[in-house]
Amino acid sequence: MEKVLYLEKEKSITFTGHRIIPFIRQEEVRTQLTTVVALAYKSGITCFYCGMALGFDLMAAEVVLSLKDKFSDIQLIAVVPFSGQSSRWTSSEQERYHQILSQANKVVTLSKNYFRGCLLRRNDYMLSHSCSVIAYYNGKPKGGTFYTVRKAERMKMNVVNIYGKRG
Repeated sequence: MEKVLYLEKEKSITFTGHRIIPFIRQEEVRTQLTTVVALAYKSGITCFYCGMALGFDLMAAEVVLSLKDKFSDIQLIAVVPFSGQSSRWTSSEQERYHQILSQANKVVTLSKNYFRGCLLRRNDYMLSHSCSVIAYYNGKPKGGTFYTVRKAERMKMNVVNIYGKRG
């Protein structure tokens, strides 16, 4: 199955974004995300890779899942950097995380244990299986979202950043 997914790189997109989305912007970001995912789908993208981190990742996963009724062949691939990723999260966030995993088309767990760099390894994995990126990136040159956006740009991938988009 992995080879089939890899061969369909041109039909796959990766999400990357910050863990914190201000409460006042969450509805707006979710609306923007829904619009961008639907447009990507209509342009031939059917597979969406999500790193399953708090914040933007989980919101993006929920958006993809919410569109399954409308787009029957849309797929969510959850890429988990290490087993137990959610173990230190609040119980409500853990429940949300496991609910998303249970509905994903595929769950890829890259490591049994946490190790330094495993989150970047997850991001590299997702980029290697995608042709473009949907980001929620504030432009600051630090962190995993910066790393992923910069690497995608170096790989000449299209990056759609919804951070600054309004309504």
